[in-house]
Amino acid sequence: MKNFPGVLKELAYSSKNVEFYQELFSSTGVDLTKINHPEDLELIPFTSKSDYRRNFPKGTLAKGFTLSHPMITSSRSSGSTGERLITLEIGMHLLSRAISCAKVNPAINTAFHSKGRKIARYAAPNCSDVECANPNSSIEDRILPDQTLVLPVYHDLMTTTQEMLDRTIEEINEYQPDLFYVDPTHFAFLLRHYKKRGLTPPDIPVMVAYTGATDCARRQIGEFYDMGAMYGELLSSTEFGWVAMECNHGHLHANDDSFFFEYVDVEFTSPLDNTYKELCISSIDQGASPHIRYRTGDIVSVAHGQCECGSTRARIVMEGKVSHFLVKDGQPFLSPQQVDKMIGGPAWLDLYQLEQVKENEFLLKIIANDSYQQGDESDFIERLKHVFNTDLQVNVSFVDYIASERSGKYQYVRGLDNNV
Repeated sequence: MKNFPGVLKELAYSSKNVEFYQELFSSTGVDLTKINHPEDLELIPFTSKSDYRRNFPKGTLAKGFTLSHPMITSSRSSGSTGERLITLEIGMHLLSRAISCAKVNPAINTAFHSKGRKIARYAAPNCSDVECANPNSSIEDRILPDQTLVLPVYHDLMTTTQEMLDRTIEEINEYQPDLFYVDPTHFAFLLRHYKKRGLTPPDIPVMVAYTGATDCARRQIGEFYDMGAMYGELLSSTEFGWVAMECNHGHLHANDDSFFFEYVDVEFTSPLDNTYKELCISSIDQGASPHIRYRTGDIVSVAHGQCECGSTRARIVMEGKVSHFLVKDGQPFLSPQQVDKMIGGPAWLDLYQLEQVKENEFLLKIIANDSYQQGDESDFIERLKHVFNTDLQVNVSFVDYIASERSGKYQYVRGLDNNV
């Protein structure tokens, strides 16, 4: 497995320098001299967010690093799965991971490396982790040290006013960015306003992150951009930075130059062709906050064979968080990604949300446009019933507003765990 020597170095480094790992290895009887092959990693306990929240900061920081260390970058999660998580890491490590990750997408890679490049970010304010994300602040106050302009938007996306959307377009025209770094749902929302005004956004690469891109959002972005040349989805996290990038052939490639990946079996199976695995990541660069066998909670499918783009990196499909899966017989059953592929990106659909109210009862909220014809949603409902192989009650509601989550992100599938 690629980078196994790197994870061995990380184990030795963590055992020597990180209090949490010293205690973990001691209490569980881990003998690092017995870790000689990838399969030996099973002797190392998994770690998770709760470990880092409980031990932060003293227990998780390596010797020599403090909260105010000049080389440290602090990242804070949006809180989409609960309490917000703070991670501290060497800024140059995060940059190196990003540079490595971007290699599989030529347009994004070129824009990211361009001299004096300027980035325009459009996502939930929580995702920006800066006070200047306040949408009522001035444009000067929302330009970060790395020349990223955080564009104004309300925390609850669909309450963003027409006046603020106009202001966002004006700021983009004024700033002349080289790269969009956006949440796909937010960006599709902005592009609908561009379309309404008969305007065209700048022809620059679009990197989408923060939440998964639905086929519906991709269709709307594709009305303005060449999806095979100017677009790429990024999988990133507070704990690791840039983890995987989409190539021009639409495949998400794991950044295995920067991390050691494990794909861990889960106890539930897919009703379709996908094989579910949990993404488990280990850092390998001996930084300020090492992570060993860290269970991300992200469920993925792993594709076989080499990609048409020529990259030898593993291809993964982000299925979603376990808590967002639809449930059958008390077990996670259908992933948000599978649900989205079933509904697709029809021309009549601007936005949707499927919520599982009970195991056999769903609420489908739809924001449709003028292309909608009565009954267009019926095909999706029939597909859903067929996969569940049971009689489901699907209540359809045509609306003008769908609320964002507490984190400010938009969740297009809400499983039973969201309603507990």
